[in-house]
Amino acid sequence: MTKYFFRFYLLFILAACQGNTVPQYRVHPSDSKITPSSEIFYSEILPKLAGKKVMLVTNPSGIGSSPSRILSEFEKYNVRLEHLIGLEHGFLGLEEEFSPTPVTMDSTFSRPLYHIYKVKDSELRDLLSEVDVVLFDVQDVGMRCYTYVSVMKRLLDGISGLKSEMILLDHIHIAMHLPPMGEKMDPKHLNFAGEFPSLLISGMTLGESANFYAKEYLGGKAKVTVVPVRGYKRGMYFEETGLPWFTPSPNLPMVESARHYLSLVMLEGVNVSVGRGTQAPFVYFGAPWMTEPANLATKLQTYGNKAYYFTPVFFKPTFGPHKGKICSGLKMNLVTPDYDPIELSYELIRNLKELYPKDFKWNKGSQNHWADQLWGNDHFRNSINDSIPYKKFHETFIKEELAEKSKIKPYLLY
Repeated sequence: MTKYFFRFYLLFILAACQGNTVPQYRVHPSDSKITPSSEIFYSEILPKLAGKKVMLVTNPSGIGSSPSRILSEFEKYNVRLEHLIGLEHGFLGLEEEFSPTPVTMDSTFSRPLYHIYKVKDSELRDLLSEVDVVLFDVQDVGMRCYTYVSVMKRLLDGISGLKSEMILLDHIHIAMHLPPMGEKMDPKHLNFAGEFPSLLISGMTLGESANFYAKEYLGGKAKVTVVPVRGYKRGMYFEETGLPWFTPSPNLPMVESARHYLSLVMLEGVNVSVGRGTQAPFVYFGAPWMTEPANLATKLQTYGNKAYYFTPVFFKPTFGPHKGKICSGLKMNLVTPDYDPIELSYELIRNLKELYPKDFKWNKGSQNHWADQLWGNDHFRNSINDSIPYKKFHETFIKEELAEKSKIKPYLLY
């Protein structure tokens, strides 16, 4: 009797434990079955570059996370580091502002650091002609307005027709589950945050984008070798991969910020803070005039099929719009990534404009509205001004999205 009682008790305990299993939100890196491109580079690619001259484009989201390893491994294989290319936020990914000068001296590598947005095309081409390899390794977010893809395009333009080759270490980003979304860039709104010829959400990794651009726009005249991530299947969320998130820029310090960036970046086109200079950039947004933010949160509950919700918050940005002022606003909370980020962008700004008609303003530069430069044309802004429902707005460019999906399909690696 005791034996049977013990067995029954053991089964009861096991069942109870299984019924209260703690949900696993992310895969631990030690359990990841994915091999990052950086590890493949060091073990398989770098030894083949012996004696080569290299221009390095990276930051802490790539192999730049360990400058000492770069130095030791390059020395081991007699790879000559000639130049560094500075991205928007600098080599360490810490800078909020663009560099005022085209070239500075990097203290870590004792090499010139060229800030590509300040370097003329002809000067860049001269620099590229001096090297055998352009090594490109940074984390991306899958959006045209995230300027690292613009940097990649300029480098591909620069090596087109030269003997120099780009080796690009690919990364999985947070928008891998999304197809191409949005519209193309109207040339009159062209800017550094919109140079790459994709829709706003590209539907591609940087490696896929490089192959796509080199073939479709440069006729194969730019030599590109993409080192893919191994073991990844398209559709897996970033959190499922077990890959750590290495901060690519000051305002995307965590996966949550990067995920919310997809829908909140369009807020940079209006007079609110997106939390730059706070502990939660692209998670918080608000303004001193945004009183009773709970009303906006209530309106936003009707969208997204409960994929997200918003809670009131106060914050004081140390950088960007409303610097040093107490802002009331909202915090975005994600339940699932399965929602339309363009719809959220559109409805958020449309409702913001309706709730605060006297305070709401579209930000404008010397020539164009910032929202137009982000979206690619004035269609997004004008449709909101005309109170057009999102569904009707989306119907005007859905054919463009479907055409782009077919166009990029041959270049997808995962």
